[in-house]
Amino acid sequence: MTKGKATRRFLTVLIVLALLLVGSLAAVNALLGEPPEGPAQQAVDIRIPKGLGASGVADLLDREGIIDGTFMFNLRARFDDRSSQIRAGTYRLNPGMSYDEILTVLTTVPEEAPTFTVTIPEGLTVDQTLKRIAQAKRSPFTVRQLRRALNGVATPEWVPGNLPEGAEVFEGLLFPDTYEVRRRARAREVIAELIARTQDILSGVESPEGVSNYELLIMGSLIEREARLRREQPKIASVIYNRLQQDMPLQIDATVLYALGEHRDRVLIEDLEVDSPWNTYQQQGLPPTPISGAGQAAITAAAQPASTDFLYYVVVDPDTGRHAFSASYQEFLDDKARAQGG
Repeated sequence: MTKGKATRRFLTVLIVLALLLVGSLAAVNALLGEPPEGPAQQAVDIRIPKGLGASGVADLLDREGIIDGTFMFNLRARFDDRSSQIRAGTYRLNPGMSYDEILTVLTTVPEEAPTFTVTIPEGLTVDQTLKRIAQAKRSPFTVRQLRRALNGVATPEWVPGNLPEGAEVFEGLLFPDTYEVRRRARAREVIAELIARTQDILSGVESPEGVSNYELLIMGSLIEREARLRREQPKIASVIYNRLQQDMPLQIDATVLYALGEHRDRVLIEDLEVDSPWNTYQQQGLPPTPISGAGQAAITAAAQPASTDFLYYVVVDPDTGRHAFSASYQEFLDDKARAQGG
């Protein structure tokens, strides 16, 4: 074999090896750079917690449906220096993005997601709460969206499953507070945050023996709707407990209004005859559900009632809502007469 032929053969082998190497690198890059193709899906906001490594990010992206499995993403991250530069924050990602695009997004300083603020007062029903969220300045939600989102949110395990027909399952579970809400959040995430806040509050109080979390919420809602003055809440709680212990109907006007589905200041005599599980003039014991959202003070009062022998109370100052409390029916009648100028 001549020297020229040997040189040409050597060059040919080098060229073939180079092409194979380039092709292999291209194949690996394609394999590591692109997730499996699938139908287009809606973008998802992903929150990366501080200190979460590439492997944890892969698990998070897999759970949220951004990638299909973690192996290929972890393999790509192993050969990409950017995997050690992933920043905490909230990112908008699309299922089907390439691994390279995902890493580019996750290593770029995220823009602060725009938010809106909503204040939910104590004593609102579910319908009123959803309306308050929808009407908040810069809120992207409608009442219909929020109402529909309730179907996708699980209630806490301590909520009874045998509520009466027509009961609002989420009544009392949407904690009244001020919330900073991401405008890109899903409606069910907003609802879930309010429920989580209720659970946080309940975890911070100790229920009296024999009183469940749900019963505590029910009593808290009654106290919330009856007491305008916070300092009277423990006394009203004591009246509720004392009446329950003596098998007396609670006779709380707010439950009648809830049964009627109306919001007004006065209860008429004929209203007391409404046939409803929530009418505590007609039914013994607590109503089957809360009648509104209860604030932390009302829930605490339900857990820590004042020690009294009171069985009755009546408003004696309409301007402030102040009550007079009494242990006997005659005292109650006397207080009522004085309040009416008799």
